[in-house]
Amino acid sequence: MAKVFEYAAEYRQTFHKDVVIDVIGYRKMGHNELDNPSFTQPLMYKIVAGKTNARDLYKNKLLAEGIDEAKIQAIIDNARAHLEESHRLAKSVKFNAEDWGNDEWEKIQNPTKYGLVADTGVDLQSLR
Repeated sequence: MAKVFEYAAEYRQTFHKDVVIDVIGYRKMGHNELDNPSFTQPLMYKIVAGKTNARDLYKNKLLAEGIDEAKIQAIIDNARAHLEESHRLAKSVKFNAEDWGNDEWEKIQNPTKYGLVADTGVDLQSLR
């Protein structure tokens, strides 16, 4: 996603035109096991419920290309084991806020880098 925002900023800087990035993000099962997102987003989650997850889409593509199902399952099992081991190890790691930064974020973190920030505030007298 960071790359998409970088491209949008570069486009705006080069052509002096605004860019709209249309992103829909969702968690199929909500924020946690107890959350039911269909209460707050019923239309979107009706669509989400009918979606095939990315792993199954890719698995079906590989099967259609003639990859052996046992080989695909071995890859899935290996990935799951890696995730489980990473989760186990992560419990002992302590992070600092600086650890969460990355080069892509640093490129877009400064809001004046790609253009001036417009003052969109309302003066205090108008609010009163």
